[in-house]
Amino acid sequence: MVQINQPSADKILVPSSSSPPQAPAPAPIPTDPKDLKDIDRIRLKLRPALLYVVSTAQFFDIVNGASVSVAILPIAQDLNFTVTEVLWILNAYTITFAGLLLLAGRLGDLFGHRRMFMSGLFWFALWALVVSFSTSPIMFILSRALQGMGAACTIPTAMALIATNYPAGPERTKAFSIFGAFGGLGAVTGILLAGGLIASIGWQWIFRISAIAAFILLAISFFVIPLTPPKAERPKVDFLGAFTATLGVTGIVYYISTGVEYGWGSAKTVPVFVVAIVLMVSFVLIESRVHHPLMPLRIWKVKSFSTSVALAFVSMAKFQGVIYYANMVFQEVYQWTAIKTALGFLVHSLLAVVVFGILGRTLPRLPLKPLIMTGFLLRCVTALMFSFVNEHTSYWAIPFPAFIIHIFGVGLSLLPIQITAVRDAENKDQGLVGALYNTGLQLGAPFGIAILNVIAISTNGNSNGAVRGGPALMKGFRNAFYAMIAMGLFGFFLALVILPWDKPVRPAVKKSDKIEVEPSELESGTIDELGRVTDVNGVAGEKEEVLGSEVVGEPVVVAGGGGDSDASTIGSLDKLGKA
Repeated sequence: MVQINQPSADKILVPSSSSPPQAPAPAPIPTDPKDLKDIDRIRLKLRPALLYVVSTAQFFDIVNGASVSVAILPIAQDLNFTVTEVLWILNAYTITFAGLLLLAGRLGDLFGHRRMFMSGLFWFALWALVVSFSTSPIMFILSRALQGMGAACTIPTAMALIATNYPAGPERTKAFSIFGAFGGLGAVTGILLAGGLIASIGWQWIFRISAIAAFILLAISFFVIPLTPPKAERPKVDFLGAFTATLGVTGIVYYISTGVEYGWGSAKTVPVFVVAIVLMVSFVLIESRVHHPLMPLRIWKVKSFSTSVALAFVSMAKFQGVIYYANMVFQEVYQWTAIKTALGFLVHSLLAVVVFGILGRTLPRLPLKPLIMTGFLLRCVTALMFSFVNEHTSYWAIPFPAFIIHIFGVGLSLLPIQITAVRDAENKDQGLVGALYNTGLQLGAPFGIAILNVIAISTNGNSNGAVRGGPALMKGFRNAFYAMIAMGLFGFFLALVILPWDKPVRPAVKKSDKIEVEPSELESGTIDELGRVTDVNGVAGEKEEVLGSEVVGEPVVVAGGGGDSDASTIGSLDKLGKA
């Protein structure tokens, strides 16, 4: 047993392959030869597929949401929705998804990202299947709300699985680039898929395809996502914080989502909003006092993270605005069918894969702040171009090049924002960070649409003499595009003034070296950029004790505590695979 002495009473023990562990520790992954052959070796060989499994899960979640937005009319007609109920075809899912993100992300940190991700996939698939057999509005709305709970479990834990399995620097940046490419592809693929399914076999297959894909991913996840040792101590859950945060966020999303339809000052919306604000204030007070908070307030002290959440909010508000109003331009101004509209977005979808792939290789070598600002400016150009469209404008003259500029702008802004959000967070907080980042996105999306709808509707009129459809609606759409330009400029100046001037940290070790211990998994010690184990006072041990060939990949155990984070098992699997 190699010991690294520290001033404190606790020891950091690094077991070598020649001696068994002597200190109490969480149970390791299975090492029985049968388990190794049947499970661990399979997981080791399939580990590269982890990124594509979690990315595909996000892809189908976004496809599902985008498809439903196109299928609102046929769903409402088939199930006999009333005018007031139509609003809940989208809102039932959005509200539960956004409301539970924070809780689900933190539970992933406490009880394991693998467990939470797979549970969310199962729940998402189950209720997607139920939705497809809906026979009434109430059945559809309740099933969609329950489906949103599953998505809330998968998305933040998907980000956490990437952050904890890929080291900070070029490897993690490339992984998030691929993750982002799948998301961008899903946003437009959903529109294309919905158009084809509605015109052929029916909207029900939007949900059935999602369910089938999720069940397949669940089976693959069992073999692909690495196991993590159980915690030495039972995780403590902040139930009061969970209650106030979930209801508070849910109330805010409800107010934003329903404000346009019911009225911002309506008795149906204002009381909910007031209660939501009170709950969120209470949540912050609770988190500042409890010993095991659901959301440790320290994470907001990281300037890059807090700014990234704000930028994500603005970015998604603008993104949803461009997609929604481009769709409205195609269907109302150009009078295109649903399938032709979907084909109009095809360049946006295909180019997203190419652009995000290129950025994955180049972002690690570039500072992110200038890219984010450039991205917001390019997206302003897109909105400006669309403002010149009328019923006589050729698709190839304005919308087509505008989409090309837009996807470059999205890639240069949203992807670096995502990387910046998770970059400085500890592993034990990655699920929470992913949840808060996605909460920013989920709040931004309905907020952007709500504000833009108010502008467009007030321009076109909503009473006697109002414009009801056709190319004349472009007057209101044009003002909405002007508002998107303002959103983009706000994002530009926010990044310019607040976001730090830096870039992702590159690992300082050689490519041949392996460091499988994350700093967040040590409570009494840490690891510097050279891979040395240090104590809290910065006293370093010998580098060879961690990087030596006999102990590479073995878990570092902190005597006397299990920590709050999932321990990495990749290194252990690497060594077992060589046995």
